[in-house]
Amino acid sequence: MPYSLPPADVANIFASLPQAYLVLNTELTIVAASDLYLKTTDRARGDIVGRHILEAFPENPEEAGSVEQGPLEVSLRHVLATRRTHEMNVIQYDIPRPAEDGGGFQRRYWTPIHTPVLNTDGSVRYIVQTPMDVTESVLKDREADARLRIAMHAGSLGSWEYEPETDIWRRNSIVDEMFGFAPGHGGHVAAPYFARVHPDDLPRVREVVRAAAASPDRTPLLFDYRVIRPDGDVRHLSSRGEVLRTSNGQSRLIGVVMDVTADKVREAELRDALSMQEDLLEQKDLLLAEVNHRVKNSLQLVVSTLNLQSRRVGDPDMKAAFGQAISRVKAITSVHERLYKTEDPLVVDMQEYLVGLCADLAENSDLKEYVQTNIEPLRLKTEKAIPVALIVNELITNAL
Repeated sequence: MPYSLPPADVANIFASLPQAYLVLNTELTIVAASDLYLKTTDRARGDIVGRHILEAFPENPEEAGSVEQGPLEVSLRHVLATRRTHEMNVIQYDIPRPAEDGGGFQRRYWTPIHTPVLNTDGSVRYIVQTPMDVTESVLKDREADARLRIAMHAGSLGSWEYEPETDIWRRNSIVDEMFGFAPGHGGHVAAPYFARVHPDDLPRVREVVRAAAASPDRTPLLFDYRVIRPDGDVRHLSSRGEVLRTSNGQSRLIGVVMDVTADKVREAELRDALSMQEDLLEQKDLLLAEVNHRVKNSLQLVVSTLNLQSRRVGDPDMKAAFGQAISRVKAITSVHERLYKTEDPLVVDMQEYLVGLCADLAENSDLKEYVQTNIEPLRLKTEKAIPVALIVNELITNAL
């Protein structure tokens, strides 16, 4: 025959358990507490039983708006909704000090675990809170934390922690400022912050979070995105972080964020400057090609004028002089003609040019078949190409 303990004995056993336990109903009203819980929180059973947990343990007025205390209720309501245990990260939840001890609040840090007690139909009947007081270890790390905060403020870095399962969002005041919130006024969940991510970037950010939630412990995170503040100002943010997992496998993302708007603005300005430079260089090349084209046309006009004049000259020596002048002008003309037809209007391909020049000069000569060229590849700027063209012109003309 199964044996069951009398309710009074069950209550006495629970009260005497060597662990701090608090039992809440689905309205988050305290219905029981172990003796160790009362000792840990410095409260009497009659002070808290029958009261809502947030009334029994009110917010420290000096810490009003702190993002450290709000996640407690978020975690409890998450357990009610999911019917699963939730292990919280370290939170600051200050405990009221008895009036005989001066009143006020004493700062305390906890890592609560909230476990549902289910009815036979699977619904939640109670939530058991198992808080671990980690104040001593947290205070021991205060010097290191202070150094870290100073370094982060000096580098304008925002720190954040995010639980994808509950949407609990903890961050410092720098993050609030980046997103356009007054310090501590953005709430305890990430939804209002996601709402300010640029619509074009939001799907990618959510995918990063989704993938991170399914990733192994210590998986690195790296993602950039834009946020739109209420005043319309768009800020570029860059986040770096890591995936951490609790003892029961729940994922938690932790990281830092930097406002890189100034860098993005400089990059855009540099791109614009480079684009403008490319446009100017293209315009310069077009202008030089046009100049070479016009110079070539002007020189052709000079050649035509000399040809007309030479036809009126009967003196053989004078006619030969005109012929030499025409040949020299043609040599210069051909240089400019090739310049405006090439991609680089400042450089002449001398191998191609001299082969063509020699062929032109020998075209009407009886010695044409004896003219051969063997020229190595060479590229010269205009100011050097024209003298070389004139010298070759003289040499070939005299040889023919």
